[in-house]
Amino acid sequence: MKNQPDLTLLTDEALNNKLKTTKLVAGMLLGIIIVQFIIGIYLTVKQGFNVFIVIPITFLPICIINFSSIKKMNEEIARRKN
Repeated sequence: MKNQPDLTLLTDEALNNKLKTTKLVAGMLLGIIIVQFIIGIYLTVKQGFNVFIVIPITFLPICIINFSSIKKMNEEIARRKN
């Protein structure tokens, strides 16, 4: 995985833009994962086990990394306000 830039080096505006973008991307990814999971369950009930139930599980680590980054950015913003 590519090293992320140090959050302390970003300006307040750049940090807020990065936070906003990451929240949007993480939300969209989580929505897609939920839809895939629902479709996978439906197809499993109709046709038996298939690969579509595994696909959303493989994307969960990406979502976890995004939410971890959001948490770090929120902590940096809170630290700067003090």
